[in-house]
Amino acid sequence: MRRIAARGDSGYPATVPRTHTTAEAVALVESGADTSVDVVGRLVSLRRMGKTSFGHIEDGSGRIQLFLNTDELGEATYAEALELLDAGDFVAAGGPVFRTRSGESSVRVRRYRIAAKALRPLPEKWHGLHDAETRYRQRYLDLIANPGGRARFRARATIIQTIRRVLDERGFLEVETPTLQPLYGGGAAEPFVTHYHALDRPYYLRIADELYLKRLLVGGLERVYEICKDFRNEGIDSTHSPEFTMLEAYQAFSDLDGMMELTEALVAQTCAALHGDTTVEYQGTALNFAPPWRRLSYR
Repeated sequence: MRRIAARGDSGYPATVPRTHTTAEAVALVESGADTSVDVVGRLVSLRRMGKTSFGHIEDGSGRIQLFLNTDELGEATYAEALELLDAGDFVAAGGPVFRTRSGESSVRVRRYRIAAKALRPLPEKWHGLHDAETRYRQRYLDLIANPGGRARFRARATIIQTIRRVLDERGFLEVETPTLQPLYGGGAAEPFVTHYHALDRPYYLRIADELYLKRLLVGGLERVYEICKDFRNEGIDSTHSPEFTMLEAYQAFSDLDGMMELTEALVAQTCAALHGDTTVEYQGTALNFAPPWRRLSYR
């Protein structure tokens, strides 16, 4: 940090220049444009090789290679960069984009700045982060080391967006109902109990949002839904959390068949939004979610 301060910097500037994401910079290379960019991302690798070195930075859109050499930076600045930069640092780098002889999209670095200095090393590159305890307790490390984790976050966001779109298009109104309730219900579960000081009485984190949604139907809102957190003070394992997200939707003047049709639409359109098709392969088996589904009695 002293060497960074000697450059007149802190290692944690309030802002850094950014004109393009890494994905946009890669697209410029592929289009053949001769453009200068400023990109920012986490430095995930750095290969120090004499007068020319190569690194990769990642941001939320992807990754791009950094090409550093003495001709572009000057010998002193180049040597300084190799001393100061470590994998894990967030780095701002600027210069023209180009394609290397090996065909990799790159930025010819003519300026750089440390956007946030990493004080701890990243998880080991080649083996990733496999310890389940560490992955769940330090989720940020899991996201850094395992791209599949980031993909699941994006998939979840797509699922929620699609559910909202399908319900909104069908005239459902999204509402919010109380999380703290004087009397819990809508399911058989053990609640979390707290105390409401202003009312001097016990309150409960909801175990379901059902009862309040049904009251809205009574009040004249014919189609309502809520995507919310519910809480059940019970067991916990890899597939069961006491705090979880639930969708509940209610529609007046419908029946079981209407709710089955709605469920088909929600699942089929979510599948298409995620995979571009209603047919996906799972464990070697093709699953087709296109309606109509086969319908069986409850028994």
